[in-house]
Amino acid sequence: MTRRCECCGQPFEPRPQVPNQTFCSSPDCQRARKLRWQQDKLRTDPDYRDNQRSAQRAWFDRHPGYWRAYRAANPDPVEPAQPLTGNGVGNDFAKMDASILPSGLYQLRRIDAESTGKTEGWLVEITPLAPIHPCKKDVCKEMT
Repeated sequence: MTRRCECCGQPFEPRPQVPNQTFCSSPDCQRARKLRWQQDKLRTDPDYRDNQRSAQRAWFDRHPGYWRAYRAANPDPVEPAQPLTGNGVGNDFAKMDASILPSGLYQLRRIDAESTGKTEGWLVEITPLAPIHPCKKDVCKEMT
């Protein structure tokens, strides 16, 4: 029984061991599948979210000088070579859990999706509410 991949749209034969398989085996499609799973897990599972936060904190505690060394080696902010497209898969400059926006306070305004031809999800405009500072309170250059 042939199916169409949810990511690339190409036909594929599902593996007998995975009866509900919806993504083909290409690396890009598997990356998209993992990204979708992780985003859903972060959104719906508070234990997973807490574990991710704890793991990030533990890494930060084990590497206390990382950002100081990074800033010393990269004094100028780097702009991405290209914006994320589609589902964000296949871009070399961004990891699946990396944010393109700096941390800060933003306002989200929903835009009428029908006028853009988009029917799934929400289309939003993101506007900073306060000036975005180059550092966070606890990891500021002056403090390190």
